Amino acid sequence: MMLPATVGLLLPGTFLRHPDAISGEPGSSVAGRELLRALLTYSEVPLTLFVSEYHADAMRRECLILADITGFDTFPSHRIIPIHQMAYALANMPLLALHDLNGPFLDLVAYARSRFADGAMFPVTCMEYGFSYQNFLRELVVRLLLTPTYPCDALVCTTQVAKQATQNILQRLRERLQEDFGCSLPSPFQLAVIPHGIDTDLFKPRDKADMRTLLELPKDKLIVLYMGRIDPASKSDVIPLLIAFQRVAQKHADQVLLLLVGPITDIYRGKVDEVIRELGLQGKVLLRTGIPKVNVPLYYSAADIFISLSDTLQENFGLTPLEAMASGLPVVVSDWAGYRELVVHGETGFKVPTMWGESDETLCDLAPFYDWSSDHFYVGQTVAAKPEAVAHFLDLLVSNEPLRQEIGKRARQHVLSHYHWRNIVRQFWELWSTLREVATSIERSFKTDGLIRPRYYCDFQHFATFAIHGDDRVYLTQRGFRVCCRKEGLFLLDDARSLLRSDAAMKFLRFIRYCTALRLPLTIAQVEKVVGHKWKMSPEEVRRYILWAFKYGLIHIHHAGEEIKGSSLPQR
Repeated sequence: MMLPATVGLLLPGTFLRHPDAISGEPGSSVAGRELLRALLTYSEVPLTLFVSEYHADAMRRECLILADITGFDTFPSHRIIPIHQMAYALANMPLLALHDLNGPFLDLVAYARSRFADGAMFPVTCMEYGFSYQNFLRELVVRLLLTPTYPCDALVCTTQVAKQATQNILQRLRERLQEDFGCSLPSPFQLAVIPHGIDTDLFKPRDKADMRTLLELPKDKLIVLYMGRIDPASKSDVIPLLIAFQRVAQKHADQVLLLLVGPITDIYRGKVDEVIRELGLQGKVLLRTGIPKVNVPLYYSAADIFISLSDTLQENFGLTPLEAMASGLPVVVSDWAGYRELVVHGETGFKVPTMWGESDETLCDLAPFYDWSSDHFYVGQTVAAKPEAVAHFLDLLVSNEPLRQEIGKRARQHVLSHYHWRNIVRQFWELWSTLREVATSIERSFKTDGLIRPRYYCDFQHFATFAIHGDDRVYLTQRGFRVCCRKEGLFLLDDARSLLRSDAAMKFLRFIRYCTALRLPLTIAQVEKVVGHKWKMSPEEVRRYILWAFKYGLIHIHHAGEEIKGSSLPQR
């Protein structure tokens, strides 16, 4: 059976931002943008991108840049469709799958399928970038209850530990709903695992001496690099690292430098500076913030060892260890969450054992009243990487240059073999093809509004004094006449152009002008019929132009039975 070739991608506008410097932006946003670029670059067939109309031009520019880099002869001609045209596209375009690049919920793509799609059933998928926030529990329950999903759909986790955590959450919520409310939690979708990828052309070994000259780093030191947010709530508390590094610095005197690169709050920096002074590490620890994003790969190339002792619940993957390994560095990481699956202990780096215990009852009781960062901070304070192991693995690498070189080479090869974006993109296409085969055996349900779809007029129609009716009559005003003659502007707001277009508005007004000039009685029902037929517009779309034109003084609406004053009509 021949399967549809194209996959639809639903894009948030934030994916088109490119921060100039390292910020507090979570790794999920970075990974999402990189996945988009990889899909655009390595997919062998064109993709269909559904983008906000405000970001469509930016997306076209992005594709042109990627085509220029990749080569126009091999770069697919991707389709870019504004969101307001999604209904027509999904009704007429056979898809292999529809994927939400944002995540972590399936409700938007599932709603789009149930509301707009015709024809054969297709799977919907999305990425799961975060699941450790307390509001995630509420949203997960509500969205699963309100969103129709099927066994052909999938939530894509980046690691097995992330998948296990998701299964734990779903099972617990399912049990609580059944016990407390006697209802079941529908979750027929699958949980798949596809890791993030790494741009191995960007993150690669470079001449170390040149990089240190460029970044103004000492050439006579062995540099241990930490890269990422320096934040005990959202990434890692670096104070335990400083304590462990003190032992290494004492043994190796002035040979080693700990380089901390990333954003840090003023309050936490004050604490870190205080600890550095207390431990006697002045001159042995260098902290750099606000570095240009373009310099990030260069810092990896300038370093000798990478270390990250993440203790946050957010760490469902771990981009920085992979970036370091791709750059040819041996890594020392906490054996925690997603890090666990990235590093082969003793081969591509070392994993420091971690310890945790059930100590969160009070924290969980009060979680609904606090921001997630407060919860993550307190959880992180109870997650410990074995201090002596940190010092031991650092000392082992600092003392043995051949070992550093060998592990660094194996680390890069590991990334090339398992995390190159071409391999990751292939895994996505394999998943979508497999799910599409499952979808062929599922009977399509009828189109549905879906419980996440609002009904504004239905719910709020009583707000207005009057409602328009089909037998109300429509006439052009003097201002409308001037606009038709281009003596006055439409004043159509930019934000309205997705649903109100200036060209369509002018065609509508000229039709009204023609009928008004001939003194033809024209009802709203007649306008809906004639304009809808002539310009392929639905009745609700025609009514939108009628109400907008009335709002802007371009037409006058006379209710049925109301006396018509001839003086209000423009002359021919």
